[in-house]
Amino acid sequence: MSFYSKFSENDLIESYKNQLDYQGKPSDELLEEILKRGSIDEFIKKINTQKLILNERNRIIREIHQHYLNKSSKQEVLLILNSDLLSRQEITILVEEKYTDIHFRIENSKVDFDTIISSFIGTIIASFVSTIIMLTLILLINSLIAFHIFLLIPIYIINYLIIKFFTNKTRDNLAVFIATFMATVLNCLYFFILIYLYKN
Repeated sequence: MSFYSKFSENDLIESYKNQLDYQGKPSDELLEEILKRGSIDEFIKKINTQKLILNERNRIIREIHQHYLNKSSKQEVLLILNSDLLSRQEITILVEEKYTDIHFRIENSKVDFDTIISSFIGTIIASFVSTIIMLTLILLINSLIAFHIFLLIPIYIINYLIIKFFTNKTRDNLAVFIATFMATVLNCLYFFILIYLYKN
């Protein structure tokens, strides 16, 4: 039994393309498995068909993106788009997925008044909550001096998740990114104040 005997057809195609890219030619063992399942010509035709379909999908996606920016409705786009390689169902799925994805990315990147206010509130609450959580963990090991830089990683993550909850936007949003950074800076300030009070 060869190494490739349990590979699916798509796995064989990926292995074939990878070996062409990195070795310049496929291995004898891979070619032997391909021949067991059919001819090399048929196999290469399938690869070329996959390339054509991928290029067609990318073309459709580019058109969908442009139509979205032109404020065309999904129904209008479905009437305009045509393809000799993709079915109507595939085009419909692409339009639905890409309209949802593009809308999310555009909305997520917007920095409006509500986002700024939510980010500010999230910063204050997140810095207090994450400080309390980390302080509790530190006190459990009876060492307030145990504040290390590595603690900033879980603190940053906690801050981000809380701010994301308040803004309903990800760190790709500039306001969320800055708010998370500022909350982490506040954490450091709180800890330095607590350490100072602890020593005195």
